[in-house]
Amino acid sequence: MTALPRRLLLVLAAGLALPAGALAQALVVSQGAARLSQVGPAGATRAMALDAAPAAVAITADGRRAAISHPDIGRISLVALDSFLPAGQMDIGDQPFGLAFLPDDSLLVTDWSGNRLSRVAPDGGQRHLAVGRAPSAVLVDAARGLAYTIDRESDRLTRIDLDAFAVTGVAALGQAPFAGALSPDGRRAFVANVRSGDLSVIDLERMTETARLPLTGMPYGVAVDGAARLVLVTDQEAGTLVAFDLDDLHHRWTARVGDYSEGVGIIAPGRTAIVANWGSDSVSLVDLVTARSRAFDLPEGPRMIATHPALEGATR
Repeated sequence: MTALPRRLLLVLAAGLALPAGALAQALVVSQGAARLSQVGPAGATRAMALDAAPAAVAITADGRRAAISHPDIGRISLVALDSFLPAGQMDIGDQPFGLAFLPDDSLLVTDWSGNRLSRVAPDGGQRHLAVGRAPSAVLVDAARGLAYTIDRESDRLTRIDLDAFAVTGVAALGQAPFAGALSPDGRRAFVANVRSGDLSVIDLERMTETARLPLTGMPYGVAVDGAARLVLVTDQEAGTLVAFDLDDLHHRWTARVGDYSEGVGIIAPGRTAIVANWGSDSVSLVDLVTARSRAFDLPEGPRMIATHPALEGATR
């Protein structure tokens, strides 16, 4: 099994598209503490212990279950979100990493060391497809029946037709791409390139890069807010959240968050983003209008975020 670089074990925001004005709470994975926390506008509301070395998190379309990957032990954990209790696990071997649920509750899983994408059906059946090297994330456009893997060691984005479960195109990216997000209309992808320190903008019809946006440090997490018309990128080295205009790609603002900012998601479209600060053991809520932030403490090593409006108001 190929060892994962410690600084690259997790950095992906798995936030779902939320309707304008909807409020959501977020699930945040703390890698060091092996904890899953639910976080709302006032801070953490619930928490539970996880198996060792948790990485990515994804939520079903109905908001009832979550999946967490554990690449070091070849496992995926399932959580029932109504009770916030374990709901089973899948030992699938190799290094499961990036996750995304499909509308039929099938789970897409990237395999870091196996260089493949797996589709795991609700009944446990699996299909496998070779993609690029070290796929770190999978993005889904359910309306078009498409998925995209971000292949870190191949410096590319791979397009997959979900009906045929076949590769239909690839696009070159910057160096060591790791996390990304789709535009609301599904026509573009925005991918953070860790080593080249920039953000690739990809035309998904032509599978070509149309722009490369420079950042000052190490970009990691990416989220798109259609309501605010913003592309949000965390800069790990600077401890900032950087906002670009979704339409003209101009820089809009930069907000200071915590140390080693990584995952980012939208908790209130048009209003608030949430950022996981690995080095500060905290999350920051960032006002998308004023670029001001406020932080809440979390267990050690918060890195990955998933948001969903069905989590709104759930407390314990």
